[in-house]
Amino acid sequence: METLLKNTNAYKLLWTEGKENHFGHAYLLQFDDGRNLKTALKTFAKLFFMENANFSRIEKLIDEGSFSDCLYYPAEDKKLTVDDAENIKEESLLSPLEGNRKLFLLGDFAEANPQTQNKLLKLLEEPPEGVVFLLGATTVFPILTTVLSRTKKLEIQPFSPEEVEACLLRIYGEKYDRKTLAFCAAASNGNVGEAQNILEGGFFKTLSENAFSLVLCEDYKLPVAVKNVGETKHKKQLLSLLRLIFRDGLLLKMQAQTGINNENLLLLKSEKERLFEVAEKYTLSTLLYAQEEISSAEKQVQFNAVFPQCIELCMANIRENNNNTKQKEL
Repeated sequence: METLLKNTNAYKLLWTEGKENHFGHAYLLQFDDGRNLKTALKTFAKLFFMENANFSRIEKLIDEGSFSDCLYYPAEDKKLTVDDAENIKEESLLSPLEGNRKLFLLGDFAEANPQTQNKLLKLLEEPPEGVVFLLGATTVFPILTTVLSRTKKLEIQPFSPEEVEACLLRIYGEKYDRKTLAFCAAASNGNVGEAQNILEGGFFKTLSENAFSLVLCEDYKLPVAVKNVGETKHKKQLLSLLRLIFRDGLLLKMQAQTGINNENLLLLKSEKERLFEVAEKYTLSTLLYAQEEISSAEKQVQFNAVFPQCIELCMANIRENNNNTKQKEL
């Protein structure tokens, strides 16, 4: 995971600030991967101590969570609380034990309630000398604007499917075949943690069947297909996979019309046979329109829309568009 993180623009920006000794006093690391957020915070944390003579020792201690001048809040599997904020205030008044810098890692700050966030406002704006804050967040929407204005944003963009696949290979080695890794990487929407969840959960085959059933079933069977998948726990992954299916279908549709071979661009290469069915079933304009509809569905799900209704409306709109465009083509 560190290999991916160290190649991000966010990491390079902070590294440059460290080399120039121009660190700020508060940063917000936005990383839409809750599973690996703590790893990201630790990876970035090391940059604040890279001038130390015993840096290799400090790196190891940070990884272990036992470096005295790099403190992580909240406790494992807990949310940041007002009590944590009080402890952080008290701890920030104590001098660093090694060097001249003390770092507080706070994650996931998006889960902290407004009272907790407000409790830390003044400290974020005017921390004691040598104190730095690195906040982690999977999203910035729940974070107060007053907090955002006091922190410098470091945003990690989604990784490419190839990057995620390579990372999975480094993590799991030969435990899984490459087709499975490629599928999970493609369905992860650039999120390594999501790819790991799909892989370890063993539901990648079920996820694939559910997604293709929504895309390829007859119109009158759509309500049944929605009912079968509507209560899935893997809403984001299903929507990501639907997006990829329509995207790859679009590539094959364009291939059929232009004669240019696009098969090497497919992200779901192991599903090529069913992707040809998608390209045959839907018009070119509908395959494009599907991307917009799925984006809308993803936003609605993010704001807690009822998923079965959301997915049924999304697929119904796509099919209606397909039927209308087919009629216009006759």
